[in-house]
Amino acid sequence: MLNWLSIIAGFASGALWFYAAIIEVPTNIGSGFGKIVGLDEMRDGFKKQATWNRYAAVMTAVAAVFQAMSHLV
Repeated sequence: MLNWLSIIAGFASGALWFYAAIIEVPTNIGSGFGKIVGLDEMRDGFKKQATWNRYAAVMTAVAAVFQAMSHLV
């Protein structure tokens, strides 16, 4: 059972990392009247990617724990 949970968690982490990779980050930075515009949108895109990367990393850790536990049982 733990092997199957490890496989499922591994696939889930891959799916989460794929989703993080396809998130679009706007790169239309410009200047207007002495102010740089577009940085807020870029920051928001990077924050969204970081959040989904964090979920993927946690799921990878879960998969590793299940795999280690399956070898102990």
